[in-house]
Amino acid sequence: MTAPRLDDLTLPRRRSRLRRLKEVPVLPSLITLGNLFFGFLAIAKIADALRLAPPGAPFSAVVGYFEVAVVLVFVAMVFDALDGRVARMTGQATPFGAQLDSMADMVTFGVAPAFLAKVLIDLHAQADANRLLPLHPKLLYAAAAVYVVGAALRLARFNVESSVDEDDHSEFKGLPSPAAAAVICSLVALFCTRNDPNAELGQWLLGNHFDWIVTAMPVLLVVIGLLMVSRVPYPHALHTVMKGRHSMPFLAGVVVLIIVAAIEWQLVMAACTLGYVFWGLGLYAYRVVMRRRDDDDDGDDEAPVLPPRALPARN
Repeated sequence: MTAPRLDDLTLPRRRSRLRRLKEVPVLPSLITLGNLFFGFLAIAKIADALRLAPPGAPFSAVVGYFEVAVVLVFVAMVFDALDGRVARMTGQATPFGAQLDSMADMVTFGVAPAFLAKVLIDLHAQADANRLLPLHPKLLYAAAAVYVVGAALRLARFNVESSVDEDDHSEFKGLPSPAAAAVICSLVALFCTRNDPNAELGQWLLGNHFDWIVTAMPVLLVVIGLLMVSRVPYPHALHTVMKGRHSMPFLAGVVVLIIVAAIEWQLVMAACTLGYVFWGLGLYAYRVVMRRRDDDDDGDDEAPVLPPRALPARN
């Protein structure tokens, strides 16, 4: 019996593992791209403010650009809230849509708020010769970078841990990136009303303390960035408010909040977003306390261990 020749041996061909995308959901993708488009416009508006404002110019010269940028970010949030719901309602939730949504959120809720806050800090540092913010510029860059990195890690973890089920979106682990962007943008919008004669309520509450928003912005960027990658539970605000029944005082409070928002929406947005941050922190503290209490109760319910009885002495 002769051995087989080398030419007769056929090696198995290695199959390509590349997967080709054949179909994409059109309507949810268009809504997601609208989110990305308005986020890019917000960054472009802040870039226009940098281009048009001379060094040392007062903030009032470019305040309009910041107001438009903040509004564009909030408009992008509307698109972000719609794309996932439309995809689930139409049965078009796909991995492609999830990845596209994360990329759009990274630009709109990661890069845009950090860039907006960093430029706001830089403009005031130049205008007052760094008296308001005596920090080293590298620390300011680091604060904005922590926010951006936190947003990227938050979005990546969300893609891995979440599913398309509606119940999986009722509570979030860590501060959601749209809520984080809302905190930064609402405070910037509130700061823009510092010299607005129509913002009487905000000026009555803050008085001459608007500069604290700029002073606290670097610390806030770091804290918000860390909260995004934390395990602090944050309920879905719309799920909590819209679903279920609530008391009459709760309804009255919502009506009053809407009326005040129609007058000074900047103040209401800042109060609601900061309240949402503390809501999650309070819920986390409550669950930690209750978990420890349950552990203590379980330990008390166990049967006590009795000491061994002494054997009777033998005579």
